Amino acid sequence: MHIENNIPMFLKFWESIEQPTLADLETYLDGNEKIYEKYFPNHCPRTEERLSAALQKYEGKIADIRSISDGLPGIIEELDKEYEQIFGLGLDLSYQLMVGTFGSNAFVTRDNRREIYFAVEKLSSERDHLKVITAHEIGHVTHFALATRDGMDWSTVDWEHGLTTLFTEGAATYLSKRIVPGLQKPVYFTYDDDGEPWVKCYEENKVELKRRFLEDAIGDWDMVKEKEWFRLSGGSYFGYNRLGYILGTDYVEQLVERIGEDAALTFWNGNDLKADIMEWLRK
Repeated sequence: MHIENNIPMFLKFWESIEQPTLADLETYLDGNEKIYEKYFPNHCPRTEERLSAALQKYEGKIADIRSISDGLPGIIEELDKEYEQIFGLGLDLSYQLMVGTFGSNAFVTRDNRREIYFAVEKLSSERDHLKVITAHEIGHVTHFALATRDGMDWSTVDWEHGLTTLFTEGAATYLSKRIVPGLQKPVYFTYDDDGEPWVKCYEENKVELKRRFLEDAIGDWDMVKEKEWFRLSGGSYFGYNRLGYILGTDYVEQLVERIGEDAALTFWNGNDLKADIMEWLRK
C-alpha cells in the first residue's frame, strides 16, 4: 500500500496568495501536471468556467480539506487492512489524495486498476462518510480482483454499457456496506447526511425507475444515459442523479441472496450478466 498525499501542496498554494485568481490556479495546475494527468479530462473537464467556479467554492471548503488531509490517510490504512483480512487478495494499492476542481469525488484509474484517486474538495470531512467512500473505491478494486482470480476474460466485458456500470457500482456499494456496516442507508450512496430524499425518491418510484432503466438499456447506450443514471450531472428523469447506484445495489443484494456472495461478485465470469439484469428489471 502506498499513499501519496498531495493536499498540503494545494493548501500551501492557496494560503500563499491573498486572493488567488484564475491565472494563479492555472499556474498551480500546470506546475503539478503529474498529479492531475488522470483527473483531467476523464473525471473533470478543465474549462475556464469550471476553474472559475472552483475558485469561488474553495474558501468554504478549506477547513474540510485540511481536516480530510489529516484524517483520510489513517482511514485508508484501516480499510485497506480490513479488505485484506477478509479477502486476502494482496492488492498492494496506490492512493492519490488531491484537491481537484469539483468534478468526480473519487475514482479507480482506467489504466491501472490498483490506483485510487480521491478529489477531496468534493468530500464530507465526517469520519463515517470518508470510511464509506473509501470502502466503495477499494470495493471496486476488490470486485475486479475477485473476477481476475476466478479466471475472468476481460475482453468480454462491455465497459461502455450501463448494465455493466450498474453491476460494478452495485457491487462496490454492496462491499462498502459489508465493510462499514451499521450506518444510515443514504450514506452508502451520497457519502454525506443529505441523502434521505434521494433514497425516498428511489423507494417511491422503484417500479417506474426499473422500467425506465430497462427501456434505456434495450436501446443503444450513450453518454446521455450514462450521465442520467451514474453521473453527478444527471437527474432529469426523477429529479435525483446517480439513481443507477441504488438500483445496482438492489440487484447485487438480491443476487447474493440467490446464489451467495462469492458467486454473485464473480457472476460476470461465465454468465450472461446483461440478460440476468434485464430479467430482474422486468420483475
